[in-house]
Amino acid sequence: MKSLATRLVAARTEAHLTQAELAKAAGLKNQSIVGSLESGHRKNSSHTPALATALGVNALWLAEGRGPRYPGDLPEPRPVLEAGPLPADGYVRLEHLSPTPQMGAGAVVEEPVHVVRHLDVLEAWIREEVGSANPGRIKVLTAVGRSMVPTIQDRDLVFVDVGHRHFDAPGIYVIDVAGRLLLKKVMMQADGTVIIRSDNTTEFPDEERYPLAHATDTITVCGKVMAWWTLRKG
Repeated sequence: MKSLATRLVAARTEAHLTQAELAKAAGLKNQSIVGSLESGHRKNSSHTPALATALGVNALWLAEGRGPRYPGDLPEPRPVLEAGPLPADGYVRLEHLSPTPQMGAGAVVEEPVHVVRHLDVLEAWIREEVGSANPGRIKVLTAVGRSMVPTIQDRDLVFVDVGHRHFDAPGIYVIDVAGRLLLKKVMMQADGTVIIRSDNTTEFPDEERYPLAHATDTITVCGKVMAWWTLRKG
């Protein structure tokens, strides 16, 4: 398992901060604390929560390497399903994960995330139909509820780009609001207002509005829905 030093260096580098800048952002007296942690001379520190906050990562991940790296990330799935042989040439393997974002009141993710099944699909199909240049960022989830009908049906499989962590365009997103996992349509007005609503406005007429600059204070974007599969019966 990677050490605290390795995780701290990686997170600071990704945040484009020097040791001195990180120490200042975390409220430390000097950068030597950061330096001693990154060199491995210190194996743990009471300053880890402050450093995690300054870096925008989860304190448990930084301190112990457990749990998701970023707030709102789906936890790393447990290896409870054998992946089997490697996919054939030209195919990529997608993970169908256990969380079920709700199209309604929202679902609390209480159990550890695990892989329900693996889906081997053509890489060209992912790039052309799902629209992802990086298939490794795509996870498959089962959407539950009726608030997005008729666009997305109850129990549809949704292809989510979990690397898409911010609102940058109108679309359908998986979001975490106060610990509840939701699948909702997001619209953006010219004045910077973010509108979160359902497509099934007859049964779910409520909508929420947030200034874009402050939306991240309340909402964590877990990913953007790039495509979905609906099963139609003959």
